[in-house]
Amino acid sequence: MPSSAKGSTHPFRLGLLLFPGCMPAGLFAASDMVRACNLRTGRVQMTVTWAGAGLDDVPTHQGPILGVQSTLASGACDAWLLPGLWLTSTDHLDGAIREQSHLVEALRALPARAEVWSYCAGVALAAAAGRLDGHAATATWWLQPALAAHFRRVHWRSSLDLVIDRHAATAAGPSGYLPLMLDRLAQHFADDVLQDVQELLMLPSPRRRHPSFAPVELMRLADPSMRSLLAWAQRTPAQDATLAQAARQQSVSMRTLARLIDRTCGVGAGEWLRLVKLSQAAQALGGTRSPVKAISEELGFGSEASLYRAFRSATGLTPSAYRQAFGSTARQEMSGRSSRRRAASRRGPVEEA
Repeated sequence: MPSSAKGSTHPFRLGLLLFPGCMPAGLFAASDMVRACNLRTGRVQMTVTWAGAGLDDVPTHQGPILGVQSTLASGACDAWLLPGLWLTSTDHLDGAIREQSHLVEALRALPARAEVWSYCAGVALAAAAGRLDGHAATATWWLQPALAAHFRRVHWRSSLDLVIDRHAATAAGPSGYLPLMLDRLAQHFADDVLQDVQELLMLPSPRRRHPSFAPVELMRLADPSMRSLLAWAQRTPAQDATLAQAARQQSVSMRTLARLIDRTCGVGAGEWLRLVKLSQAAQALGGTRSPVKAISEELGFGSEASLYRAFRSATGLTPSAYRQAFGSTARQEMSGRSSRRRAASRRGPVEEA
């Protein structure tokens, strides 16, 4: 654990990375969260530094030009938070990485012990710098196939929103900084401090998902032991994610754990553990084209039929119906229909073939 973990007198140093074309909203939010935690604690347990590959001012994506306080080479931070950049297609991925070659090389030159935290398309830059080689990682759903093809030394976890693996932390989506910072701040601030800050500053991730999965949304879990349990259940094959194993992992009795889950989430313990795995399956169904059988095997359901039955019982939908209703293909088709309607309204009435 870092020297600045809970109870240490040495502040943890977080570098907020700027680069041309970056989208810095998550960096501003992270800075506010750190400041709020320090104020709530009454002392500085974490500091932030605005950094870049060089010392030149940085033009952000359709936003302000921001100043840099230090370079990566001289910043001497314990961790670096890498934001996303604007990408409209995976066809632009190689070009975006080339445009950030100075940043990529500066990231590559960091000491091995330095932590690199990234989210959304920023994960691509962390991967290009080799900071994710040999690590488990996640990324935004539509980038995952391209990243998996480009960076084969990374152990991609398409079913996870957040992955913490040694000196690397990755999160999916443009709001991925929220669960990422929540998890990382928990290493340095007391639970009650983090809960107060979470209730005041943090909002649920804006995603369209089936309401059945609300009890296992990370952002809804204020209790630190529940967040720890969620991370364990996500890592554990579905067949092994039993109440007995979960209680052993939490070092409590099954009865105590069952009461905790029921009190904080409003569902039974066994049902909650099933929903964790089914939520991962739902994410894979919605964000990838992987066959149901492959998703079942990856998440440890034992058989495709087992996943099918559990999924239908929880949501009322088959996996295929869920993918059609909530998947990326459905969203793209809806967007395409909307675009065609707008185009037709400009042209006037047309005949459809």
